[in-house]
Amino acid sequence: MLDARKRALMARFGAADTYDQAAHIQRRCAQLTANTIATSCQHAPKNILEFGCGTGLLTHHLRQLFPHAFIHATDLAPGMLARAEARLGHDNIRYHIMDGENPDVSGPFDLITSSLCMQWFQNRPQALERLCAHLAPNGRLIVATLLSGSLQEWVNACATENAPCGVPHYPTEEQLTQDWPSSIPGERHWQSHDLIDPTPSASAFLRGLRQIGASLPRDDARPATGAALRRAMKRFDAEHEGVTYRIGIGIFHKGHTA
Repeated sequence: MLDARKRALMARFGAADTYDQAAHIQRRCAQLTANTIATSCQHAPKNILEFGCGTGLLTHHLRQLFPHAFIHATDLAPGMLARAEARLGHDNIRYHIMDGENPDVSGPFDLITSSLCMQWFQNRPQALERLCAHLAPNGRLIVATLLSGSLQEWVNACATENAPCGVPHYPTEEQLTQDWPSSIPGERHWQSHDLIDPTPSASAFLRGLRQIGASLPRDDARPATGAALRRAMKRFDAEHEGVTYRIGIGIFHKGHTA
């Protein structure tokens, strides 16, 4: 059973009808993740699991990279899956509602992957262990998520104006390194990339978050409203012309005999 936060996530992303029009960073990150997969997978995977597939930005790349693979495209939000299905059809793709933290599909998989979903997980170490357990020997898990320092321009504007800020506390690369499962043998590492999303104003930045369904604040904070929000937006507009997304890409290569 989903808790209240996951139900809220499902509702927001499911209702994001304008996701593809506003998902500029998501599209660039999907390409970055696909590039990493292309250089990391020495042998073409035959069975792929993608969690948090959204409208299929990464799924599209996966099908181009591995036209003979079977892709299990999953997402928590039925609305997102419906858009992916309408966009990509059914050739070598099966769509399935799934919480990425609790994978309920039959493996094993040669590749498990995701782009910009894991930052919503509530228990990363547990989720990574469960996901890696679904890998076939010599399989790879390749995921992209947000790192500490993402959206820092907005965080700083809110802090300067003493305005509440609901931006999540994203993990550092060191924290993510500690999250890899110790019970499953394999090679593991993280790499980081900075993507800058140009934005004409704080209003456009905040509207973009709502359009893609990513406006849910962290549990212990609520976004600024009223005069505090206006001060933060004015500060942002005076000092910034874009927002930084710090992308962490994790690669786990499972041992041959695991």
